[in-house]
Amino acid sequence: MMPYDDDDYYDDEEDFYDDEEEMLPPSASWLDAMQDQFGSVPWWVISTVVHVVVLLLLTLVTVSTPPVETSETIIPMDLVKMDEKEEPEIKKRDIIEKDRQIDMPEEVEHPVFVHEEVEIQDHMETENNMDNNTARGQEDAISDIPLGGTGVVGNIGVGGGGAGCFGFRTGGGRRRAALRGGGSRASESSVDAALRWLVRNQEPAGNWQIQKWEGEMGETCSVGVTGLGLLAFLGAGHTEKTGKYKATVRKAVLYLISQQDNQGQLGKNSGWNVGGGYNHAIAGLALAEAYGMARVPDTGVAAQKGVDWSLNHHQKEYSAWRYSPKSAPDLSVSGWFIMQLKSAIVAGLRVDGKGFQGAIAFLDKVTEMPGAGKEYGGRCCYQPGRDYTPTMTAVGMLGRQFMGWKRGDPLLVGGANYLREHLPRWGGGGRTYYYWYYGTLVMFQMGGDWWKAWNASLRDMLIQHQINQPNNPRLDGSWDPNDHDGKRAGRAFSTAVAALCLEVYYRYLPLYK
Repeated sequence: MMPYDDDDYYDDEEDFYDDEEEMLPPSASWLDAMQDQFGSVPWWVISTVVHVVVLLLLTLVTVSTPPVETSETIIPMDLVKMDEKEEPEIKKRDIIEKDRQIDMPEEVEHPVFVHEEVEIQDHMETENNMDNNTARGQEDAISDIPLGGTGVVGNIGVGGGGAGCFGFRTGGGRRRAALRGGGSRASESSVDAALRWLVRNQEPAGNWQIQKWEGEMGETCSVGVTGLGLLAFLGAGHTEKTGKYKATVRKAVLYLISQQDNQGQLGKNSGWNVGGGYNHAIAGLALAEAYGMARVPDTGVAAQKGVDWSLNHHQKEYSAWRYSPKSAPDLSVSGWFIMQLKSAIVAGLRVDGKGFQGAIAFLDKVTEMPGAGKEYGGRCCYQPGRDYTPTMTAVGMLGRQFMGWKRGDPLLVGGANYLREHLPRWGGGGRTYYYWYYGTLVMFQMGGDWWKAWNASLRDMLIQHQINQPNNPRLDGSWDPNDHDGKRAGRAFSTAVAALCLEVYYRYLPLYK
């Protein structure tokens, strides 16, 4: 057979059609059959159909062919860099030279930052201007105290500035309040380090021990120390329901509840020794705040029972409180009971006004009233007839602030001027964690130059003396119990109280506007 020649095919078109016996090329036969099938269908239509069919066939072949396997592994560049990066060297925190967070394992070391100084403001933003909702208690809670007299109001916790309202304790609200009130990234870092120390050293039962941490008092007083530890977590926004330390908070709450008797006394095993009144009042304060922030029912039941015990079984009639029930009161113990009742009101618990009436009557007996020839007015003493001291003055002032005295009242102004002459300083001379705690709360509420002077002394002092030993997790983040109260109550006490001092910027709302 001669090969088919396209030139012969197209030279004589008539011969192509008329010569039946001449062999036609394969393409011609197929086209002829198509012509018979479709008749007068235009060629361009047929061509289109053919191309579509061919494309479909090619597509099927491509899809049905399995992809070529490869042994290559694609590794993200971030992981490559991470693998190549060496473990960070453990370094000592340096609040002077470091201006960024040190990347350390959380359980070993806490970061410290250079201070970011801002202008201290007397007035905080309203809640609507803050960028995070926080548990602030019932700000419209009104006591049933029929009070009268100079500077005293019957409403406790009324409005946005009610002292004792649970502040801006979380998220952006906490950060902003800290900076505006005179805190810093360094002070916030110190608080977080202290909380991590408390987490590491909480007992399985939920308490913090005393004698295990250099304290001289018996373990029956660990109820009060546990109350302070719990308050430190609550002050930073951690509750039974929220925050990364909610398990720690819940364990502490359950421990305190386990130490409550049927009548409501907290610290049922403490007896009527020096720790009796302190144990109950501090633990009761902590339970009231815990309930106000998280609304856990069993916490509320225990907190209410604690309030009822304070008023009905412990308070001396028409007066205040001491170590044992119904005894001649002292201002030191009474200060904690006043705070317990105040926080209970903010939390929405039932509080009979007789508690505050008796407290005011006692306060007047231990307060130096303004008068001719008196340098201050407003100074306070432990019991009537005793010497006036800065510590007792701070306790008495806080009681008056929480019960409605105005900032311009001569008793508060005189007391603030007296405290400004006894600013916090480290070591000896009656300067104690206990004094710093009350003085910090009081001067923060007074604001202005009083607060600026106090904060400038307290903040950096506490940051500088916090234990900074990354390779010693037993101590890192704590404060030495180097004063009288610390030596008695131990390291857990000193660490919790120091942390509470540095939480002052957001723990309670400012009282005065």
